[in-house]
Amino acid sequence: MKHVLGITGSIGSGKSLVCALLEERGIPVFYTDDEAKAEMRDNADIHRELIALLGPEAISPDGRPVKAVLADYICRGPEYADNINKIVHPRVRERMRRWIKRESEGASPLLAVESALLFESGFNTDCTATLAVVAPLEVRVSRIMRRDHITRDKALEWIGLQMPQEEKADLADHTITNDGITPLTPQIDQLLSRLSTHGYNARYSIK
Repeated sequence: MKHVLGITGSIGSGKSLVCALLEERGIPVFYTDDEAKAEMRDNADIHRELIALLGPEAISPDGRPVKAVLADYICRGPEYADNINKIVHPRVRERMRRWIKRESEGASPLLAVESALLFESGFNTDCTATLAVVAPLEVRVSRIMRRDHITRDKALEWIGLQMPQEEKADLADHTITNDGITPLTPQIDQLLSRLSTHGYNARYSIK
């Protein structure tokens, strides 16, 4: 049986770095954000539903979602983002399940699914265990500002649109700290060792 580790964390927490370290260890990772972008780009049914929700300006003449229109809608509040997610997430989940089935034929005993909205989307129910990557607020704000070239206020606004980090950590089976000070490699190795030794649904925090 293949085990699936769902990986989540607030924006700026550094989930991608944790996933990269897992991939270095031969663990396949499914990135839900990338798959969502692919679905939104190519799925005509999604285009029709976005037009019904937002109007014809949601889709460009060449058949692509207009990022500015979607971003403006999503930033109105969590309920608006949820309207978009209800359109996109079911398609992403179908992709994820196909990927899990396909990758289950590989050699790795563990697969990973990266999702900022792991619990909000319900993707966690397809996982054997869940991991929250956490970092202090100021570290997350600084990372977002550098990465996206935005103001502190805008970074805080983006953070505020998501489930609080503390709630993600409480819901997750396991946590890893990615604060730029605490070494990540020992935490990853400890995580994989404990998962292998104690099972994939025993709750603990990496220290």
